[in-house]
Amino acid sequence: MDRGTDLPGGDRPWPQEEGGVLYLVATPLGNPGDLSPRASEVLESVDYIAAEDTRRAARLLSSLGIGNRLLSYYEQNKEGRHEQLLSDLKAGRSIAVISDAGMPAISDPGQALVSLAVEQGIRVSVIPGPSAFVSAVAASGFDSSRFVYEGFLPVKGRERKDRLQAMAEEGRTLVFYEAPHRIRKTLEDLRETGLGSRRLLAAREMTKRYEEYLHLTVDEAVQHYQAVEPRGEFTLVLEGLDAWRIRTGWDGEAAWADTDLRDLLQEALDQGLGVRQASQELSTRTGISRRRLYQLALDLEREDDPDQ
Repeated sequence: MDRGTDLPGGDRPWPQEEGGVLYLVATPLGNPGDLSPRASEVLESVDYIAAEDTRRAARLLSSLGIGNRLLSYYEQNKEGRHEQLLSDLKAGRSIAVISDAGMPAISDPGQALVSLAVEQGIRVSVIPGPSAFVSAVAASGFDSSRFVYEGFLPVKGRERKDRLQAMAEEGRTLVFYEAPHRIRKTLEDLRETGLGSRRLLAAREMTKRYEEYLHLTVDEAVQHYQAVEPRGEFTLVLEGLDAWRIRTGWDGEAAWADTDLRDLLQEALDQGLGVRQASQELSTRTGISRRRLYQLALDLEREDDPDQ
């Protein structure tokens, strides 16, 4: 490529000594018509394209009449690619990074490369476009003035449980991704964390022929996907704690009697949880302060062991 010519999105030529540009190019979620003209120009003009899935990228480029070179760059090989990509950028080559769909470097390959490029003074330019989580939040009808992006939840273990508990206590709208083979388990886990009455948007196949936005509660979603086979990648938007409290008229501590809380705590203690853990988990489920629950749990423990 002649480095003395303008590149799309620039306002002046880029001389050889300034090095190349790392372009982060958003690609369609499904509908190819959502790719911007500027994105097409960049994909055609750069020296080559680092793509998460070269076969999928080749189909996209073919539909646009672009025959640029592709280099595979995905989660499992990214560490081995960084040296080559950074070397080429420093040598004056410009590279576009694309993911399978949406914006690269957001729960997709690219973030580590961007971090390294910034550290080494390499110019990074974003070519904005489709984003699944932003689109889903907009379609949810939930409070979008403040929301939390969770990406993908941990698959299992204490890390997953801790993340779910933190989400239950989050006041803002939450948005995250889930695979079709894990959606039922995730919905069940949300319900078991005490979020059954929370409103939920389940978005799938966005911008595609069978695009679907389902507005229901977590409890309703569990029932729905017990009867319906989940298909396609999901973007889930969950009502935040603040909005849930306003919508349901939750009146705080007065909503629960000590006798009811003691029964729930006793169940948790009988399952082998310690006083602190039982108090934490029940606080997440009910919204009751951990201090109140901890004191009730201590009382139960003393009753079980009078020598304490």
